[in-house]
Amino acid sequence: MAGMELSPELLRKLEGLAKIRLSSEEEALLLEDLRRILEFVDSLPRVEEVEEPEAQGRLREDEPWPSLSPEEALSVAPEREAGFFRVPRVLE
Repeated sequence: MAGMELSPELLRKLEGLAKIRLSSEEEALLLEDLRRILEFVDSLPRVEEVEEPEAQGRLREDEPWPSLSPEEALSVAPEREAGFFRVPRVLE
């Protein structure tokens, strides 16, 4: 973020991308908020090097667990149909 200049021109470009229109008062408030956010992000420490986790050799092995049968899983469903969960339609 260092070196990024927040300008009214950049804000107008972002408005176009987001398909929104801001009043001049809203633009001024948003620019100030964005500047404070970028200053905060710049103040965060940088990660210079990623090391292997120390616990790598101490992780447990994956073990298979028994799963629910379809009947057991469907037994808690509020609605079911033909062996499946029935849910409200989300696309028309």
